[in-house]
Amino acid sequence: MMALIFFFSSRESEDSMESSMLIAYYVVDAGNNFGLIDVKTPEEREFLVSIVDGIVRKAAHMTEFGILSFTVWFDLLFWTDSRKKLYLLAVFISLFYAGTDEIHQLFVRGRNGCFADVLVDLSGISIVMLCTFFIESTIQDSLYVQNYRK
Repeated sequence: MMALIFFFSSRESEDSMESSMLIAYYVVDAGNNFGLIDVKTPEEREFLVSIVDGIVRKAAHMTEFGILSFTVWFDLLFWTDSRKKLYLLAVFISLFYAGTDEIHQLFVRGRNGCFADVLVDLSGISIVMLCTFFIESTIQDSLYVQNYRK
């Protein structure tokens, strides 16, 4: 997952924007075609596309780093018995990589590092780690009840 994030971060600004804008145009046009939004002018379409593009880019950050945190958590699962240490290490390693990813972008033409993106990454990490914690707790509670009934 780290290699995939590195690959995406290595893309120059124009290539990166082209991908996200393509998705944004598709979303706006689909919303207009299905009657979810009513786009009357090309200027209105461009305005909506710019908003959707920002959302797509931030959602991509959250998704990438959420998946990274889960893969790190899964890797660490076999290295420690401490649940607290497991979750803290997964969050710390993923957050550290988010910071280094923004530093890396400082060296890519047309890109810049942004602390706000690290916070967006942290939100994706936090959401996935909280979901993982609650799912793991539910499974463990279920196994405990099943073993207790035997």
